[in-house]
Amino acid sequence: MTLCNSLGNCPEKSNSKQDDILCAAISEFAKFGVLGSTMEHIAKRAQVSKRTLYKNYANKDELFDAVIDLQLGTISRLTECPYQMDIPMHEQLRKLAYQAIKLTNNEDYLTLSRIVIIESMRSKEAADKVNSKFKDCEKGMSGWFSTAERAGALEGIPAKTAATMFYGSLKQLVYWERAIKWQPERTEEELSVMVEQVCSVFAKGFSSTN
Repeated sequence: MTLCNSLGNCPEKSNSKQDDILCAAISEFAKFGVLGSTMEHIAKRAQVSKRTLYKNYANKDELFDAVIDLQLGTISRLTECPYQMDIPMHEQLRKLAYQAIKLTNNEDYLTLSRIVIIESMRSKEAADKVNSKFKDCEKGMSGWFSTAERAGALEGIPAKTAATMFYGSLKQLVYWERAIKWQPERTEEELSVMVEQVCSVFAKGFSSTN
């Protein structure tokens, strides 16, 4: 499913009513929150009848699930970088870091993130739903580290722990600053320095086997 270029406006209709509906829902959720949005307003923004809206999504919960799936679909692409024994650890970590930043450090993803974060804070039930969906995704993000662990390249550190520390460092330096604090995007030079620092710390930690 493809998002429109501007989640806040969605000025042009796509060739898919489902895309139009989801784009409209994201715009409404971002402006009013899931709780404050209505199916009627979403249908109006998507320029579809309420009958068409309910045919695709029975309620706001299903629309919110679709928003989470969009976010998960973006993160799942981090599994596309396999661990390779013949390539230096630092070089591989750098590739992972830039891929993570590229996928998550854009306005579309940040908008989805804010919607999911706010909704998960609304109730324990909502938080449980989000956590349940993200469990499998976290396993996918550990893919590179799982392979590296089996190859003996992590110095005994569990793959899940290593992945959490690595991506957590990047999120703290880049993602959370924009998602929560609404800070402007960092320059390429600033990103380069941060990536090199994070990768150097991790690569040195595994230096005895690499």
